[in-house]
Amino acid sequence: MPNTPQDLLTSQGYFLSRITPPPAIHTHVSDRDWLSLDRAMRTETLPGGAIFDELRKYAEFSEIEFIISIRSSIEEPDEDGIWHDDGSRVLAFSLSVTLDPDGIEGGRLEIRKRGADTPDSGFLPTPAFGSMIVFATGQQGFEHKINRVIRGERIIIAGWCT
Repeated sequence: MPNTPQDLLTSQGYFLSRITPPPAIHTHVSDRDWLSLDRAMRTETLPGGAIFDELRKYAEFSEIEFIISIRSSIEEPDEDGIWHDDGSRVLAFSLSVTLDPDGIEGGRLEIRKRGADTPDSGFLPTPAFGSMIVFATGQQGFEHKINRVIRGERIIIAGWCT
């Protein structure tokens, strides 16, 4: 039975990790101050930052790219994502900065072996604030997609290690 993060990446394509974001991250999300959130996340994704240091435990890479991904049923209709594999990246992650994950319906991450008919992981719901789904990319033979948000708002820092 696989139990280390590396075993889980190989067998199911993901594992769940937890970091403790600085309190300012919560404030920026509450205030919907996306520019300040972006600046704060840049610090966390550089060497010495919590996200960079956590992910370096699992893969060799030199930099992290990220986006603030807001998927919502509130402001505009959401749609299902498409299967893709982030093939040029070594590792990917989805850090939840969602303030009310229990208020979300839909918005689940699916991970599967590339080309499989069904997800290997089932559907991964939006985790609690500070929880991070670390997942394999096309380099390891996996692909993923996000399902549409039907209710609530899903705020994620989505990132890729190269």
